[in-house]
Amino acid sequence: MKFELIALDLDGTLLNREKKIDLRTADYLKKLKNSSIEIVIATGRSHFDAIKLTENLDFEFDIISNNGSVTRNRLNHVRIDFNYIKNDDFQKLVEKSREYDLHPIVYVDKFEDDFDIVIEHKHDFSAYNGYMCKSERRFRRMNFREYCDDDILSVCYTGDLHDLNNLRDKIVDLYPSKYNTVTSINLSINALLEFLDVRGCKWEALKSYCEYKDIDRYNVVSFGDDNNDLEMIMNSGLGIVMSNGTQVLKDNGDLISEFDNDNGGVYFELAKLFGEMNG
Repeated sequence: MKFELIALDLDGTLLNREKKIDLRTADYLKKLKNSSIEIVIATGRSHFDAIKLTENLDFEFDIISNNGSVTRNRLNHVRIDFNYIKNDDFQKLVEKSREYDLHPIVYVDKFEDDFDIVIEHKHDFSAYNGYMCKSERRFRRMNFREYCDDDILSVCYTGDLHDLNNLRDKIVDLYPSKYNTVTSINLSINALLEFLDVRGCKWEALKSYCEYKDIDRYNVVSFGDDNNDLEMIMNSGLGIVMSNGTQVLKDNGDLISEFDNDNGGVYFELAKLFGEMNG
């Protein structure tokens, strides 16, 4: 099988526990890019976060961020594709979650305006479970009822998995065709539930990106470690799950990496596929 595109998750996959990309992997990816292999990052993080975390990749590539809600170029930040939650649907979701005493962290497509997140409470509010205390969170505080733009990327809730699942089930039952949901558990916090547009997922964005690049999905190899990578892993030509990945992903992937994200897992699997890269 001829692979033309490599899609890489960040946390738990390309990044080690220090949130770094090791030099050997970065060098190998650059050689692949120079050999006309497309490289795309597919992450649940914001575009801004993804830029910061990939600073040592010194070649041009595109970033699918916010679990498939927006795709931009890493260097000039031109928007290639997007899937927004409509504001009316956002307001319905927020009002229903108030009944469960759950407080969302809302990602919006305001990269050029120097913020990515809208919250109603202080950044250290207990219901955010430390999520907003991470470094370099670019946010604005406001009442959600006053946010009128139709550029919402995702609505996120952190906390107990059982409570989050209850909210998800209720919303899906009330609005079966409005949202896609992603639950991530391979995190430092308890769990993260995200509501996205019904078309919002890494695989839908990657599929659209393949059409943009005129690449067949069977010529794509994807790497991931958490449940938000599931559709991407299942539908790519080759889906490689990190050895530190969730059991759900391992049960549905094509291969499990020999090494984890702290020990060059991505590098060694790429070297098996593409061999030694010179120059």
